[in-house]
Amino acid sequence: MTAIPLSRLLAVGRPDDAPVADGVTFARFRADVAGNAARLKGCRRGLLVAADGYWGAVGLLALLHAGAEVTIPPNAQPGTLAALTADGAVPVGGDLGGDLGGNLWPGGAGMALAPLDPETPLTFFTSGSTGEPKRVVRTLGMLEAEALATEAVLGRLAGPTARVHATVPHQHVYGLNFRLLWPLVTGRPFASAMHELWETALAALDAGSVLVTSPAHLTRLAGIAPLPPSRRPALVLSAGAPLPEPAAREAAAVFGTPVTEIFGSTETGAIAHRRREAGDPSWRPLPGVVAGRTPDGRLRVGATHVEGREHVGSDLVEMAEDGGFRVLGRADRIAKVEGKRVSLPEVEAQLRRSPLVADAVVLTLEQLCAVVVPSAEGAARLADLGAFRFGRLLRRELSAVQEPAGLPRRWRFVSRLPDGALGKRRHADIAALFEESALPEIAPPEIALSEIATHRPTAPDVRAVRPLADGVELDLFVPGDLAQLDGHFPGMPIVPGVAQIDWAVMFANTHLGLGIEAAQSLQVKFRRVTVPDTLVTLALRHAPARRRLTFEYRCGDETLSSGSIGVEGIAP
Repeated sequence: MTAIPLSRLLAVGRPDDAPVADGVTFARFRADVAGNAARLKGCRRGLLVAADGYWGAVGLLALLHAGAEVTIPPNAQPGTLAALTADGAVPVGGDLGGDLGGNLWPGGAGMALAPLDPETPLTFFTSGSTGEPKRVVRTLGMLEAEALATEAVLGRLAGPTARVHATVPHQHVYGLNFRLLWPLVTGRPFASAMHELWETALAALDAGSVLVTSPAHLTRLAGIAPLPPSRRPALVLSAGAPLPEPAAREAAAVFGTPVTEIFGSTETGAIAHRRREAGDPSWRPLPGVVAGRTPDGRLRVGATHVEGREHVGSDLVEMAEDGGFRVLGRADRIAKVEGKRVSLPEVEAQLRRSPLVADAVVLTLEQLCAVVVPSAEGAARLADLGAFRFGRLLRRELSAVQEPAGLPRRWRFVSRLPDGALGKRRHADIAALFEESALPEIAPPEIALSEIATHRPTAPDVRAVRPLADGVELDLFVPGDLAQLDGHFPGMPIVPGVAQIDWAVMFANTHLGLGIEAAQSLQVKFRRVTVPDTLVTLALRHAPARRRLTFEYRCGDETLSSGSIGVEGIAP
């Protein structure tokens, strides 16, 4: 199918019956955009927060055709959205109470959809090096040029009608470009829902489809059998961080095709690609992209879809003989955690904003780690709560503005940060605090470092408690550093069923006053696996006459597990 630039897509049009997403035709898509553009007319700036892919595409184009400035937030955390809406930005497509989850509705009296100005700006955010998220403004024309350059390389691998699936959100540049914009420009249909679990993603794939995923997902394929030919995708895309060689081999075996990696940034969009058929090949620039190296070794790229037409990044590179380049590392303090960029200065600055923290430094040692100097108030809370619970408290504060990847997993609390000669802080001195034999000054002094290192959580964090007529409902955040996850399973962590049963008993004792000593007469059904770094809802109901406690774990509207526990030892 002929590619149509996004700025002219709805003015030029495709056949009315052309598929767009999940049975949605182009005629309906155009009507939904026109109707919502008319409703949004007069909106000065819109904050695109729709989680569903189809309504994300509708919201984006409706805002553009309504003449609104479009902002893509860096995440959907409450603190982030509160800051971005403080000056009047209107959230579009979020869970705001409408029948379809927000202020986007199907059809309605629409407006004429004239061609858009390719110079229309869109605002993104990326992790800055100063401790604050950096605004990045790119134009619609840049996004169009990127989609066309992508098609020039990937179009020969993916058929013209290939369905595009994704395990990544469109709120990030990679997901937006490859999950939504590239399919819209080239006429390929896309799946509205983002797949969070491999079992749903693999079940949805068919021969010749496209999967837009990331290293955070591809490193969790252990134990999955190779797909039959009828379900092998033609193209598997990965971006966000280099894919480890063992994961690349395992992915190729499961999907029956090598992974194609995409290299880029929020400022540049996609600029290079490589196909992981063997070893560690160099990155090849996309058509129209010129890559070079600055005198200090950093990557310099120029292209029509790059902000300012030229960008010097923070990646150290060496140029390859084949015209590509190899990445040697990063020159700044932006870390990749599970494929997502995390600004270490940003996390440090957010920690210092807490009244409990006097100073902090963050680093990566396989996991995100934080060394904190508590304030006077913080030292008192540390003495009262202990090191483990104090660290969990700081994690909860950070979760208002940071996604799970930006939440430190390991903590050290010291009376002062170690400084070297001339006041310069050395990474090695900070990293040494996480060695098991290290015993720095701890605040308060009686807390031993080894105690902090071995004290790991065994239960999820309670985020909210709601009474029910016959029980209680709790919102729980399941952290990724639970002790129960050890060995269950390497590379693909899953919350064990026995842990879920133990939590049901523990929270029933705490919130319903049952006093159950151990689970008895179990009946349990597991419908979906429960993965860490997830917010789940636990509903507990006590039926005294039947001497039973029933429980149900849910993620959104989907039941993960449910069952009942006998409580014969408890009087009705």
